[in-house]
Amino acid sequence: MINLDANQILTILIEGGALISTLAALVAAVIMRQVTKKFGTGILASGFKTISIGVLFIALGILTDSVQSYLVTSGLDSSNQIITVLLIVKLILFVLGTYTIVIGSKKTGDKLESLTK
Repeated sequence: MINLDANQILTILIEGGALISTLAALVAAVIMRQVTKKFGTGILASGFKTISIGVLFIALGILTDSVQSYLVTSGLDSSNQIITVLLIVKLILFVLGTYTIVIGSKKTGDKLESLTK
């Protein structure tokens, strides 16, 4: 029988959740890319392309967060510089991702709105 302490269970839960979130974000980016190919070139295609890049940034941010969480929960946090660098990288990826998604959505909405005028 496997004997796990609370810290190991917490690490497994965090890593499992991060893996599922990362895979979901990557699948979303791939699906959006495939939809782009079906639309060809156009307003929706360019919007989906931009948004899928933002989703990819967020997926990388989630992956970075899981590495950071693993280092902290596994007791390897003796190197605070690595944790700090990972935190900064994660925040940059999240900001880039959300910014890209918002800008892509706004541009697509503006273009679609101009067509209805």
